[in-house]
Amino acid sequence: MVWKCIALIVSVCWVQYGAAEPADKPPGFDLVTMKNGDIFNGTITSESFGMETGFGLVSIPLDLTSGIRLGGSGTADTLNTAWGDIFRGRLVQTSITMLRVLDPTLPLTTADIADISFTPRQTRRRELPAPDTLETVHGDRFTARVVTRDFMLRGADSIQLINRKDIFLMEIALSEDGDKVMSQITLNGGGKVRGHLMTRRILVADRYGDELGLETRSLVSLAFAVNHRPGTAPRFNYRKRIEPAAIIRDRMRDRSAGPEMIALRGGSYRRGDLQGDGDSDEKPAKSVTLKPFAIGLYEVSFDEYDRFCESTGRDKPDDEGVGRGRHPVVNVNWDSAREYTDWLSRQTGASYRLPTDAEWEYAARGGTDTRYWWGQKIGNANANCSGCGGLWDGQMASRSGRFPANPFGLHDTAGNVFEWVEDCWYDSFEHAPEDGSALQRPGCVMRVIRSGAWSFPPEEVRSANRWRDFHSRRSDDTGFRLVRELSSD
Repeated sequence: MVWKCIALIVSVCWVQYGAAEPADKPPGFDLVTMKNGDIFNGTITSESFGMETGFGLVSIPLDLTSGIRLGGSGTADTLNTAWGDIFRGRLVQTSITMLRVLDPTLPLTTADIADISFTPRQTRRRELPAPDTLETVHGDRFTARVVTRDFMLRGADSIQLINRKDIFLMEIALSEDGDKVMSQITLNGGGKVRGHLMTRRILVADRYGDELGLETRSLVSLAFAVNHRPGTAPRFNYRKRIEPAAIIRDRMRDRSAGPEMIALRGGSYRRGDLQGDGDSDEKPAKSVTLKPFAIGLYEVSFDEYDRFCESTGRDKPDDEGVGRGRHPVVNVNWDSAREYTDWLSRQTGASYRLPTDAEWEYAARGGTDTRYWWGQKIGNANANCSGCGGLWDGQMASRSGRFPANPFGLHDTAGNVFEWVEDCWYDSFEHAPEDGSALQRPGCVMRVIRSGAWSFPPEEVRSANRWRDFHSRRSDDTGFRLVRELSSD
């Protein structure tokens, strides 16, 4: 019944808020936006586009290219395909030609282009097998067929040769000194093995006909046999198989997609210390009733926050050497997080904000009433904290989505980085509103942060756990997650 309600909310929201063709793009035409602000529409004549990536050259046919964003000096170009793949690197073409109906043929230099949006082409191109999904440290996310058959893993006591047919998911990270490639492998039966991945190079064949060799140290994750239906977009959040129609993604002003959100039905639930052994600020346990709302599948990433900084001319936060891209943004204070939500609201026309404390706990629990959303005990490698047993245990934040999603499909609601919420800090729930709205006070200087972090022990990543910080403070273990308000119409 719960998921039927969620599906109903989602279906309404998807129709009302789902991605749509840009209003200023004539049907049947490609759209080119120049860096000086000029916009041209017509038909691009190139047969294909080449992207020099960190693992070799990929060539994407025109009829399978959906968009190209030119990054400029020091920033990678991005190519999106009609099948949902994302390639990062340097666009090989230095110029393109556009045919126009009433105007002369237009030659364009790619160095002067900011963005190209392609109209869908009719194609009967044969799709090559691409059942596996790969993500790289450079930000590439694509499907392919892994040709390498066996992987050698050195554990604490022995060396294993693991066949690809026995693997569901490989998580990959460098050791703390950067010398070894470490991997945690989830087997098809659910078991996990961990150790030094001694296989240095992985051979793959993508669905566009390219044969590629990837250094294992350049990979973030590799999922096997997760894309079964030919002709459909890959499911990159394979840890929790959410139907694409369940995800809300608003369009930004530049026609790019906004953050991935999912609608939750709200309703009544009990928040706080439900086991009777929690901290005093989690008491008294209290029932609240929430309106429906949408919340981010992931914590806001550096990629997303850096766009905000570039748009507003502010300094980008320090990643302290951990990495940007899909890592959750850190070193942002509460005020900066709120400014990001205001900017995103202006960019999309929707209403974004920080979650309230009650909304955050409802989303993090995922309908459960246990200490952690997965059960009463911490288990092994369910989250990123100091003592959780993951690859980044007590060392650093991991990229978003590296751990299983909760029953609502949300990643990293336990551990990884603390998340700012809207509420002012109070040391109990005694005066918490029953409608789940934010608890405020005049001149508030301390705000609530939730979820625990990579640097904190397991008891701090419990669903009920609360912490606080000065609203002006920036930290390498604190970021935030978004809420999007839903129309009541």
